[in-house]
Amino acid sequence: MGNKISRLILISGLLCTVLSGCTSISVQSNKDAAAVHKVSRLFILINGGDAQNQELSNILAADLVDCFSNKPAKIQVCITSPLDLDDTAYRARMMTFMADSILTISPQNRVVDPYGGFPTIVYDASLFDPATKKREWRASITNSGGTEVMGRRMRKMAESIVSQLELDGFL
Repeated sequence: MGNKISRLILISGLLCTVLSGCTSISVQSNKDAAAVHKVSRLFILINGGDAQNQELSNILAADLVDCFSNKPAKIQVCITSPLDLDDTAYRARMMTFMADSILTISPQNRVVDPYGGFPTIVYDASLFDPATKKREWRASITNSGGTEVMGRRMRKMAESIVSQLELDGFL
Protein backbone atom coordinates (compact mmCIF):
# COMPACT_ATOMS: atom_id res chain seq x y z
CA MET A 1 0.00 0.00 0.00
CA GLY A 2 2.79 2.45 0.95
CA ASN A 3 4.68 1.60 -2.25
CA LYS A 4 1.62 2.44 -4.40
CA ILE A 5 1.18 5.77 -2.62
CA SER A 6 4.86 6.59 -3.14
CA ARG A 7 4.56 5.83 -6.87
CA LEU A 8 1.38 7.87 -7.11
CA ILE A 9 3.06 10.84 -5.42
CA LEU A 10 6.10 10.51 -7.71
CA ILE A 11 3.94 10.29 -10.84
CA SER A 12 1.78 13.25 -9.82
CA GLY A 13 4.90 15.28 -9.01
CA LEU A 14 6.41 14.51 -12.42
CA LEU A 15 3.13 15.30 -14.13
CA CYS A 16 2.93 18.68 -12.37
CA THR A 17 6.53 19.44 -13.35
CA VAL A 18 5.92 18.53 -16.99
CA LEU A 19 2.65 20.47 -17.21
CA SER A 20 4.00 23.57 -15.50
CA GLY A 21 7.07 23.57 -17.74
CA CYS A 22 5.02 23.70 -20.95
CA THR A 23 5.04 26.86 -22.98
CA SER A 24 2.87 28.02 -25.83
CA ILE A 25 3.58 30.94 -28.13
CA SER A 26 1.15 31.94 -30.87
CA VAL A 27 1.78 34.74 -33.35
CA GLN A 28 -0.91 36.25 -35.53
CA SER A 29 0.48 38.83 -37.95
CA ASN A 30 -0.67 41.21 -40.65
CA LYS A 31 1.58 42.96 -43.13
CA ASP A 32 1.35 45.72 -45.66
CA ALA A 33 2.05 43.76 -48.86
CA ALA A 34 3.15 46.91 -50.67
CA ALA A 35 5.73 47.74 -48.02
CA VAL A 36 7.51 44.39 -47.68
CA HIS A 37 11.26 44.88 -47.93
CA LYS A 38 14.33 43.25 -46.49
CA VAL A 39 15.32 44.92 -43.25
CA SER A 40 19.02 45.70 -42.98
CA ARG A 41 19.19 47.86 -39.81
CA LEU A 42 16.53 47.09 -37.21
CA PHE A 43 16.07 49.08 -34.02
CA ILE A 44 14.05 47.06 -31.50
CA LEU A 45 12.30 49.00 -28.75
CA ILE A 46 10.84 46.88 -25.96
CA ASN A 47 8.35 48.59 -23.70
CA GLY A 48 9.60 47.58 -20.27
CA GLY A 49 6.22 48.42 -18.78
CA ASP A 50 6.14 48.55 -15.03
CA ALA A 51 8.98 47.52 -12.75
CA GLN A 52 7.52 44.02 -12.41
CA ASN A 53 8.05 43.34 -16.15
CA GLN A 54 11.58 44.74 -16.37
CA GLU A 55 13.25 41.36 -15.81
CA LEU A 56 11.15 39.77 -18.56
CA SER A 57 12.12 42.60 -20.92
CA ASN A 58 15.80 42.02 -20.17
CA ILE A 59 15.45 38.30 -20.91
CA LEU A 60 13.53 39.01 -24.13
CA ALA A 61 16.15 41.55 -25.25
CA ALA A 62 19.00 39.06 -24.73
CA ASP A 63 17.07 36.35 -26.57
CA LEU A 64 16.33 38.67 -29.51
CA VAL A 65 20.02 39.55 -29.80
CA ASP A 66 20.84 35.84 -29.85
CA CYS A 67 18.10 34.98 -32.38
CA PHE A 68 19.24 37.74 -34.75
CA SER A 69 22.92 36.77 -34.48
CA ASN A 70 22.77 34.59 -37.62
CA LYS A 71 20.56 36.98 -39.60
CA PRO A 72 21.85 39.52 -42.12
CA ALA A 73 20.04 42.40 -40.38
CA LYS A 74 22.03 44.47 -37.90
CA ILE A 75 20.05 45.16 -34.74
CA GLN A 76 20.11 47.35 -31.71
CA VAL A 77 17.81 46.57 -28.78
CA CYS A 78 16.64 49.12 -26.26
CA ILE A 79 14.27 48.71 -23.31
CA THR A 80 12.17 51.63 -22.17
CA SER A 81 12.34 52.55 -18.53
CA PRO A 82 9.15 52.66 -16.48
CA LEU A 83 10.35 56.09 -15.31
CA ASP A 84 10.55 57.68 -18.79
CA LEU A 85 8.06 60.43 -19.53
CA ASP A 86 8.79 60.65 -23.26
CA ASP A 87 10.66 58.79 -25.96
CA THR A 88 13.00 61.58 -27.13
CA ALA A 89 16.15 59.73 -26.03
CA TYR A 90 15.07 56.62 -27.92
CA ARG A 91 14.41 58.60 -31.09
CA ALA A 92 17.94 60.00 -30.91
CA ARG A 93 19.36 56.48 -30.56
CA MET A 94 17.31 55.30 -33.55
CA MET A 95 18.66 58.16 -35.66
CA THR A 96 22.24 57.51 -34.57
CA PHE A 97 21.88 53.82 -35.42
CA MET A 98 20.40 54.79 -38.83
CA ALA A 99 17.65 52.20 -38.56
CA ASP A 100 15.66 51.44 -41.71
CA SER A 101 12.97 49.74 -39.60
CA ILE A 102 11.78 49.95 -36.00
CA LEU A 103 10.22 47.02 -34.18
CA THR A 104 8.26 47.85 -31.04
CA ILE A 105 7.21 45.14 -28.60
CA SER A 106 4.77 45.99 -25.80
CA PRO A 107 2.83 43.90 -23.31
CA GLN A 108 -0.87 44.57 -23.79
CA ASN A 109 -2.67 42.21 -21.45
CA ARG A 110 -1.68 39.93 -18.59
CA VAL A 111 -3.40 37.24 -16.63
CA VAL A 112 -2.02 37.14 -13.10
CA ASP A 113 -2.23 33.90 -11.15
CA PRO A 114 -2.93 33.86 -7.38
CA TYR A 115 0.82 33.81 -6.69
CA GLY A 116 1.65 36.90 -8.77
CA GLY A 117 2.99 35.07 -11.83
CA PHE A 118 1.89 35.58 -15.42
CA PRO A 119 0.52 32.38 -16.95
CA THR A 120 -0.55 34.37 -20.06
CA ILE A 121 0.84 37.61 -21.48
CA VAL A 122 -0.37 39.11 -24.75
CA TYR A 123 2.13 41.32 -26.59
CA ASP A 124 1.73 43.72 -29.49
CA ALA A 125 4.65 43.88 -31.94
CA SER A 126 4.78 46.45 -34.73
CA LEU A 127 7.32 47.10 -37.47
CA PHE A 128 7.55 50.73 -38.65
CA ASP A 129 9.40 52.57 -41.37
CA PRO A 130 11.04 55.51 -39.52
CA ALA A 131 11.12 57.70 -42.65
CA THR A 132 7.41 57.43 -43.48
CA LYS A 133 6.27 56.61 -39.92
CA LYS A 134 4.08 53.95 -41.49
CA ARG A 135 3.35 50.62 -39.83
CA GLU A 136 4.39 47.80 -42.17
CA TRP A 137 3.75 44.77 -39.99
CA ARG A 138 1.86 44.04 -36.81
CA ALA A 139 1.53 40.92 -34.69
CA SER A 140 -0.38 39.84 -31.65
CA ILE A 141 1.70 37.39 -29.62
CA THR A 142 0.18 35.21 -26.92
CA ASN A 143 2.82 33.90 -24.52
CA SER A 144 1.50 31.31 -22.07
CA GLY A 145 2.77 28.51 -19.90
CA GLY A 146 4.25 27.80 -16.52
CA THR A 147 5.38 30.86 -14.59
CA GLU A 148 8.57 29.16 -13.42
CA VAL A 149 9.85 28.81 -17.01
CA MET A 150 9.63 32.46 -18.05
CA GLY A 151 13.14 32.31 -19.51
CA ARG A 152 12.10 29.51 -21.86
CA ARG A 153 8.90 31.36 -22.72
CA MET A 154 10.80 34.54 -23.63
CA ARG A 155 13.24 32.52 -25.77
CA LYS A 156 10.41 30.85 -27.68
CA MET A 157 8.74 34.23 -28.14
CA ALA A 158 11.92 35.77 -29.58
CA GLU A 159 12.30 32.81 -31.94
CA SER A 160 8.65 33.12 -33.00
CA ILE A 161 8.98 36.84 -33.75
CA VAL A 162 12.08 36.29 -35.89
CA SER A 163 10.46 33.33 -37.68
CA GLN A 164 7.30 35.33 -38.44
CA LEU A 165 9.31 38.29 -39.75
CA GLU A 166 11.15 35.85 -42.03
CA LEU A 167 7.95 34.18 -43.13
CA ASP A 168 6.38 37.55 -43.90
CA GLY A 169 9.37 38.57 -46.04
CA PHE A 170 11.13 41.16 -43.87
CA LEU A 171 14.25 39.11 -43.05
